Amino acid sequence: MAKPKPTVNAKPVLKKNEGAKVIPVKSIIPPAKPQAPKPIPVGPLGFAPFSHHHWTRWTYLTLAAVVIVTLGMTLVVFVHFTRKAETTSEPIAATPVSAVPKEYAPDLTGGNRFDHGHFYPVAIMIDNAAPARPQSSLQAASIVYEALVEGGITRFMAVFDQGEVQEIGPVRSARQYYLEWLAEYEAAYAHAGGSPEALTNIRRDRVHDINGIGGASTAFFRDSTRPAPHNLYTTGMKMFLTTRANKLKYSDLTFTPWTFGPTPSTGVAAKNVTFYFTGRTKSTEVSYTYDATRQQWLRSQAGKEHQDRLTKSTIGVTNLVVQRISSKIAVGEKGRLSMTVIGTGKAKLFQHGQVVDVTWTKPTAEDRTLFTLADGTPATFLPGNTWIEVLPEDRTLTVQ
Repeated sequence: MAKPKPTVNAKPVLKKNEGAKVIPVKSIIPPAKPQAPKPIPVGPLGFAPFSHHHWTRWTYLTLAAVVIVTLGMTLVVFVHFTRKAETTSEPIAATPVSAVPKEYAPDLTGGNRFDHGHFYPVAIMIDNAAPARPQSSLQAASIVYEALVEGGITRFMAVFDQGEVQEIGPVRSARQYYLEWLAEYEAAYAHAGGSPEALTNIRRDRVHDINGIGGASTAFFRDSTRPAPHNLYTTGMKMFLTTRANKLKYSDLTFTPWTFGPTPSTGVAAKNVTFYFTGRTKSTEVSYTYDATRQQWLRSQAGKEHQDRLTKSTIGVTNLVVQRISSKIAVGEKGRLSMTVIGTGKAKLFQHGQVVDVTWTKPTAEDRTLFTLADGTPATFLPGNTWIEVLPEDRTLTVQ
């Protein structure tokens, strides 16, 4: 399906004579000469005599009064007997809310995208270098992808599609393989510049582009309390206004939803999962521990609880996927990586204190990544947020 061209900030066009001072035209009209009122004839008793027209008017008024009184009495009698019937008859059952037809289409967390608070999805590139932590609003994202970038560190692509988010960031640059996940959602893409390959493909594929150091810079702001380049932020409202200006509507989206349900896919007990993105480097160690109270997997990085800057709480994940990809990663200009995220491979799905082995499949960039069980049936996701950890096969993974 064709996607709209990127936003062009056009200057308002001033119409002809718009803003010119208007001088009112005064017209001089001579005042009318006063006329003496006509005398009213007086009868022998000092009252004005009734003419034929007066008698006709009084007749109509009298008839109208009779009609109004009659209607009023009829209404009183009707109400009386109606109320009596209501109190003596059986009560009428109300139509249950569930029986009322409601437009439905799945959102990214297992709900209805037509419920209040949903907007066109925006995928935002978020920094994960040490100076960028704690990040703002990772907890509010519906789906988060984490993958390696240059320098042995990782970067997030967080997909937001609901709720009012006060602050999101820090925002960083685009990479090509994130675009292949982006295509699954037809989402708008918010970033601050990017690799030459990514920027070329954004233009080629007519991505709904929101570039923080390009034409959409007004949709972002700098936080003076953070060091550059880890200080570029945006908000949910700024993203909403940008997508609305491009006439992007959630109801126009077409994507393959995952299978959601109240019961997770059956697996084996698991309480902790730990993996390293780069060798055994402590700074790239990521672990999740299941919290039965929150019914989420709580995230830690570099041996510390990973908190959200806004909530001041440890980030919690309802559905955690560790997706294994090929270890053959090419290193290009300035250390930028190229990795294969299309095809099929193994993965582990962590939910509700359990882990189950699944297979991921993504035939093309536009196809949704699907996760299936050993018998080929779709894995069931719990309603809530999902994090996908994209981990090369040769990286260490420990499940306890």
